[in-house]
Amino acid sequence: MQVVMECIPCYFKQIVNTLKVLKINDQEGQRVLLGVLPLLPGLDPEATPAENSSLIFRKVYELIANEDPYAQAKAESNSLALGMLPKLREVVSESADPLHTACSAAVAGNIIDMGILPDYDLEASLKDALSAGFALDDYPAFREKLKTARSVLILGDNSGEIAFDTLLTGELCRRGVEVVYAVKGEPILNDATLADARQVGMDETARVITNGNGFLGTILKHCSPEFLKAFEEADIIISKGQANFESLESTEEAGEKTFFLLRAKCEVVAQNLGTEFGVMVFRQNQPRREN
Repeated sequence: MQVVMECIPCYFKQIVNTLKVLKINDQEGQRVLLGVLPLLPGLDPEATPAENSSLIFRKVYELIANEDPYAQAKAESNSLALGMLPKLREVVSESADPLHTACSAAVAGNIIDMGILPDYDLEASLKDALSAGFALDDYPAFREKLKTARSVLILGDNSGEIAFDTLLTGELCRRGVEVVYAVKGEPILNDATLADARQVGMDETARVITNGNGFLGTILKHCSPEFLKAFEEADIIISKGQANFESLESTEEAGEKTFFLLRAKCEVVAQNLGTEFGVMVFRQNQPRREN
């Protein structure tokens, strides 16, 4: 997914949301915003929104002299989600299709996005996820691929959300597949890192690795050899969240083995998916074939 003109003001909206979360005063906030402006002409219009956003936020972190401004908020969102897990485990275990319900619960946590939606309602998102279902649902194709799969790679997204992903990794493990869960190698917004994976106990149901970088989404050219090996060898890839969708959709590298699990929190992403804003999606990747 390439940058469109609507992405430019969105960059600044995300910065403002971040500054508000950090309670940075107006004068300092304006200094940061003006400090980012010189980057804009140099951004690659052929790059994905996720990659360009990452470059902008690296500059923001430099200007505020804080490499992980969301550290406390991430820990708090993990604790909040962990408190909801016991009830959710009951819901999943009592479901007619526990794996599908675990997928729904996993995408419900995608509402925890402090760059785009800082004032999220996690409980309401959970209720919606478990009742509304997916607007685009390639779950049958996923189940079919799972019959012969030996390994599944999950590309994690946000903190908090990662706690709900343990329901999904648990269900996959019960089906006899090896599960690898990838987090960010460095902090970026409230994306999950190794610290978040350990806090929620992800390492109890999956082999946890990092992608070796601090970019939003999955920018393969910046990823570590360990991650690239896991990416290539996985029989199925579950890609969580918008940024991973932005950076991998339609690519040959992701192939048909990749399934996107996300909530469309952006009008541009929703249009790209061919669906409505705000809905949940479980969509198989459709590689763009070269003529």
